[in-house]
Amino acid sequence: MADVPRRRVLLAAASGIAALAGCSGSETASNSYPVRNERRIEDYELEKTRDEDGGALVTGDEATPSLSATERARQRRHAYRVLVSEDDLAALTFAETSASERLRSFCAGTDFDAESVYLLSMPVGACRDVRLTSVSVEPDDLADGDLHPHADFCRAYRPADVECDPEATHTVGFAIRIPVAADHSNGSGRGMASSCRRGEPPAVFNASASSGTGGDEA
Repeated sequence: MADVPRRRVLLAAASGIAALAGCSGSETASNSYPVRNERRIEDYELEKTRDEDGGALVTGDEATPSLSATERARQRRHAYRVLVSEDDLAALTFAETSASERLRSFCAGTDFDAESVYLLSMPVGACRDVRLTSVSVEPDDLADGDLHPHADFCRAYRPADVECDPEATHTVGFAIRIPVAADHSNGSGRGMASSCRRGEPPAVFNASASSGTGGDEA
């Protein structure tokens, strides 16, 4: 069980940090600005995965009996969870795929006495990519033990030499390890830019395909 006084010290310290230097993730944060009272986090770690079958990467115990099987499958591609304890992680079910296992293993390697994880998954067109551009937290809430992370993303075309079906949908997952501890989380935020750079031109991804542009998220 976490030592509460130690966690409080960590929370208080984190709430006063304007920026943490040095991003150790495989994606770098750029071209995005925190809003309201958010503080940019630079020293995060990132695990990013892609399921080319377009299945759900992670689910909780939520039930949606009123939805059809197709609607449930589409909904479950979306996941937004903030993990502040091992109990939060244990409450999730990860698919039996290599992409999901990478996310689970990364989350399991978190020291929840000093760190938290913002876990997200979302659908993406097979010829498109989603990139993480920035991570921030709200220090006023964090000082009270409530972690509200915010992640910004952008969409991009995949390299022209990547074979893909413009009509297919993949699922991408992000596990963002944030170097702050929290007692709980009552919310999170995310943003998505339509392009990772202005004027990004369409590209031909599959010479055998009749269409030269990638499909958008389902």
